Amino acid sequence: MKKVRVIVRRDDGKEFEIDNQKRWRIPSSSGLDGFDYVAPSYTTQDNAFGNGARLIGSRIPTKERSVKATFKGSLEEKREEREKLRRFFQYSHIFDVIVEYMGEKKYCRGRLYAYSLLTANIYKDLELNFTILCTQPLLLSFDDFARNIAEIGEGLAFNFEIPETGVNFGTFTFAREIYIDNQGDTETYCRAVIEAFGEVTNPKLFNKDKYIRVLDTLHNGDVLEIDLVSEPISIKKNGVNCIGKVDRTSSFNDMTIQLGENIIGYTADSGDTNLACTVYYNERYLGL
Repeated sequence: MKKVRVIVRRDDGKEFEIDNQKRWRIPSSSGLDGFDYVAPSYTTQDNAFGNGARLIGSRIPTKERSVKATFKGSLEEKREEREKLRRFFQYSHIFDVIVEYMGEKKYCRGRLYAYSLLTANIYKDLELNFTILCTQPLLLSFDDFARNIAEIGEGLAFNFEIPETGVNFGTFTFAREIYIDNQGDTETYCRAVIEAFGEVTNPKLFNKDKYIRVLDTLHNGDVLEIDLVSEPISIKKNGVNCIGKVDRTSSFNDMTIQLGENIIGYTADSGDTNLACTVYYNERYLGL
């Protein structure tokens, strides 16, 4: 098992890997900074009488996370590696930093905040330092836990004379709701993709008694995406913004996936049997 490994993935799909094996190494004492924990920020107001203060609010601010690694090689190999790194770490891109730590994978996403390749001595190992500024400060699970609410069931068997074993047909259960067990460190949010296989009027995604309802008619082949993870929140029909069609009684803030068990589902004013809904979410963690 590789104890520590880092993969940096750019928003155009290009990757850079620090395998922590022969050439690229992560110093054990200072290689990862900011991945251990996130600290909340508290707002207080002094009491008018007596000592102390009262708590006004709390939040988790943006988080800086840094990686340090060294590369061992010949002068020519270090020159080639330096050229590759300079072209890879560009400020115009968004980066995912995926950390495999003692067999578990988590990642953060952000902008390049600082970057350096030390030039003090060309005969020493090449030293890379970079920092990612994460506006969403929590670490995310590497898997997105896609859940299809209308799952394929066991199926039905119809026996014919030929073949004797019969023919098995898959069937949709159309449960319309599922249990999601959030095993992260804090609440999280989901992205729901709703596909129509016929006419559907006013589809609705719900979390217990809270919901987001889109006042529109879907037809065969239409795809409605409700993304509560993106900043800002987006609702699109076939890739086109339709957040203006959201029912005024809908609630975005209350659609969080809390720790433990949650009930997520979908329905519609009519035609909900013509829908398939897949919910994607990442568990969120305070640290590695």
